[in-house]
Amino acid sequence: MPPERSSALPTGTVTFLFTDIEGSTALLTLLGEAYVTLLERHAEILRSAITAHGGTEVGTEGDAFFAVFPSAPDAVAAASSAQRALMVTIWPNDASVRVRMGLHTGVARLGGDNYVGLDVHRAARIADAGHGGQVLLSEATRALVDHALPGDTHLRDLGQHRLKDLGQPVRIWQLGIDGLPADFPDLRTLDARSGNLPRALTRFVGREHELAQLVDMVRAHRLVSLTGAGGTGKTRLALKVAEVLRDGLPDGAFFVDLSALRDPALVPLAITQALRLGVDPGGDALNAARAYLRDREALLLVDNFEQVVEAAHVVEELLVAAPRIRFLATSRSPLGIYGERELELHPFDVPADASADLLSASPAVALFVDRARDVKPGFELSADQAIAVAGIIARLDGLPLAIELAASQVRVLTPAAILSRLEAHQPLMPAAKRGRPARQRTMRAAIDWSYELLDGPERRLFTRLAVLPGGFSLEAAEGVDWPTLTPGWPGRSRRALGPKMTTGA
Repeated sequence: MPPERSSALPTGTVTFLFTDIEGSTALLTLLGEAYVTLLERHAEILRSAITAHGGTEVGTEGDAFFAVFPSAPDAVAAASSAQRALMVTIWPNDASVRVRMGLHTGVARLGGDNYVGLDVHRAARIADAGHGGQVLLSEATRALVDHALPGDTHLRDLGQHRLKDLGQPVRIWQLGIDGLPADFPDLRTLDARSGNLPRALTRFVGREHELAQLVDMVRAHRLVSLTGAGGTGKTRLALKVAEVLRDGLPDGAFFVDLSALRDPALVPLAITQALRLGVDPGGDALNAARAYLRDREALLLVDNFEQVVEAAHVVEELLVAAPRIRFLATSRSPLGIYGERELELHPFDVPADASADLLSASPAVALFVDRARDVKPGFELSADQAIAVAGIIARLDGLPLAIELAASQVRVLTPAAILSRLEAHQPLMPAAKRGRPARQRTMRAAIDWSYELLDGPERRLFTRLAVLPGGFSLEAAEGVDWPTLTPGWPGRSRRALGPKMTTGA
């Protein structure tokens, strides 16, 4: 039971401490009646730390505590002590209890038997901005404890943040406690854009219809796979979808880049790194991701899944453990998980002729012109150039990556010269190295990267199918001599060669 509060709460300059358990609703659902035992033990730990460092318990509400300290260093020491005790405690059913804490030093004004005033609200808002296991300090508290910290703690400047109902931004500091987790997601503040989505370096052009369709699919389903051959623009479209949906998700959107992975066992670690979770070497990254996502509502964009598709079970396990999480995967082939929805992305339609009306409405032409203006501002499409651009797009089968690479040549070549080189099978110069992966700097590099995803039998199959230029139907492919190839084609090969392999040209 909580001790009786003194009728004379400290006044003057004090340090307020607010705490609460992150994910308490999920814990209650998981533990049932055992949650009462957990709450009692949690309360014992906090009260012991508060009392031992000269603090006064002002009040509790559910799993939340409000305490006050005459000394700022004592308040910080109490928070540090409580976090250490919480970390080493064995909880019912091996549950994970993570408590967020916020401290602010200000003027204590009494209104009846409780505190009132803006400083109390500031302390509560700082606590609300944190994550489980995190201790946050205001600048006022930091100034008083900077030279009086416990020896096993340190401070980290998290910068200026705007908090709800507070007009001016406040500087927030994180208390680092040796041996305890130190890496947390971005603070939950008004100016935070939760997640880690990379900023696009180019404008989004030409996929407005697919964007609307994919946004609706992700809103309606928890796992959507965006599939297609290399160079169709899957990553760019998926990132735009995540940007559109991010502000409607309380816990934001996260980009998980799998392009550098070849070992499926590393996928959980890639997810925790994207979530900015600290996982000890040899620790269980999947469990860490499961615990963090359990009570969150967020979108995870897992990009380039085809080369580690054996790790699809990771996505499945997280969908089960975290019922409000959604996944958007980009891959050459679906993940094969029950409930998955797939949208297949095709190259742009090739303009049937070079009439002005048709070209002005062509997404492929719009993409070429936009990327050409990136390297040559003021580029305008004259009638003669429009005919050449239509020819370039036709020569490149409407593939977005190839169109972008061709447009980058406008810096030194006219569209007519680019078309002439393509028709003569002459190589174009590589694209700029900055801002683009090595596999996307030339079409040869893109094809090489896809080819390396294939194993031996799949490469032999690919070589034999080269006798069918321009695409092929399943019936035509079956006519190729491939009796010694590994069973299971065409499903396995689709991950590298794309849907065109089995659907026909």
